[in-house]
Amino acid sequence: MFSPAVAWTADPASDSAVPTNEEVAADETVRVILEWLDEDRLLRPGSEHTDAIPQPVFLDMAVPAGVRSRIHAGLIAGGVRIAADREGYHAIRIQWEPDNLLTEQGNGVSRRVIRSELFFSWVDADREIQKTWQSSFVREDEIPAGLAAQVTGTWPPAAFQHTKQSGRRSFFRRIAEPAVITSAIAVTIYLLYNVRS
Repeated sequence: MFSPAVAWTADPASDSAVPTNEEVAADETVRVILEWLDEDRLLRPGSEHTDAIPQPVFLDMAVPAGVRSRIHAGLIAGGVRIAADREGYHAIRIQWEPDNLLTEQGNGVSRRVIRSELFFSWVDADREIQKTWQSSFVREDEIPAGLAAQVTGTWPPAAFQHTKQSGRRSFFRRIAEPAVITSAIAVTIYLLYNVRS
């Protein structure tokens, strides 16, 4: 299931208002999972005609403690009951395949795109896989240009897999920058010859 891009803009003047990539990925994962809740608050991934995953459910995911805590808190707030450990409970295994992009726009702002494929497996209490499926999310915003290192974090789905410069900046680097360098060299050579004579 593909979820469309969510465009949102943080106030670039306020660094504290900018969520980290880990927070964005955690929040989007929570949003995807909460979409499975039916009117009876049962988890039915894929469609309302599938079997419900018994709750409490254990989340099997290789994530930093802060991401785990944020996902747990978001799901609990949304009405999902979470098991503290795996033994005796059904589990949802979650894996991320990110494709994040940072575009430097040259006006003190960078465009951030946090995009990931999500792969889920429903594993029952006997550790037998009952169902697998996938989903995705895309979230875009603008952040102050100097914050890229601060928002990235250490979790691979929070890293930027691609960085690029916007068309205006790459035009400057491709055409104008070499012209300025060539002009500076020409002026330097001219001045050196004139000073000698």
